[in-house]
Amino acid sequence: MSDTNVFNYPDTNSSRAGIEFLNRKFENQKIAIIGLGGTGSYILDQVAKTPVKEIHIFDADVFQLHNAFRSPGAVSSEKLEAENGIMKVDYYYRIYSNMHAGIKAHPKYVTLENVSELKEFSYVFISIDKNEVRYNLTKAFLNLGVTFIDVGIGVNKSDDCLNGAVRVTVGTTDKSDHLDFRIGSSESEENEYSNNIQIADLNCLNAMLAVLKWKKLSGFYQDVKQEHNSLFLINTNKLLNEDNPT
Repeated sequence: MSDTNVFNYPDTNSSRAGIEFLNRKFENQKIAIIGLGGTGSYILDQVAKTPVKEIHIFDADVFQLHNAFRSPGAVSSEKLEAENGIMKVDYYYRIYSNMHAGIKAHPKYVTLENVSELKEFSYVFISIDKNEVRYNLTKAFLNLGVTFIDVGIGVNKSDDCLNGAVRVTVGTTDKSDHLDFRIGSSESEENEYSNNIQIADLNCLNAMLAVLKWKKLSGFYQDVKQEHNSLFLINTNKLLNEDNPT
């Protein structure tokens, strides 16, 4: 592995597609992913396939059986039993460090007391299910001048099926006036997702939309609308792009 290549083997996919020059937009980036639950683990899966300099993963939770049903890939029952009690960040580090050499595991929560440790990061993905913590962290990142991408899913029972929405919200030093309308500071009793309804397809979709937005912000994809909030409505299959720069 060369000093400038963070992959443990050649990225022949980019060379076959002729997009190596676009991948250089990621090379010096330092990425943080806060929360390695269903959505956060899919974010890691995608970011680990880009040549960012470092990927720091933060979570103080243990990888449990239910996590296997809303995470990328498949875990054998033997491995789950043998690794009972392993931290999420350690579990994912073992997998994705096979591919990317810049992954750093932090078995802890990001709080207002230690959030300043992330002030030098290029982008931060926030993937947590506690609204008050999320809200406070977004305010802290704005004060630090760090661009963040926050994700969220709202799922509710509707008769004999489920309904809801998938959200991606961006906060930057240039635009933050929309955040109080998009990221609440209180918990919602109606949101079944916070009561352990976790669905892998919504986790994956939420992560993919967040990664697409990050790649737009990085100049990899063209971004005409430059929306700072997008909302996918499940029952109508609509994707709303809102909070554009004025």
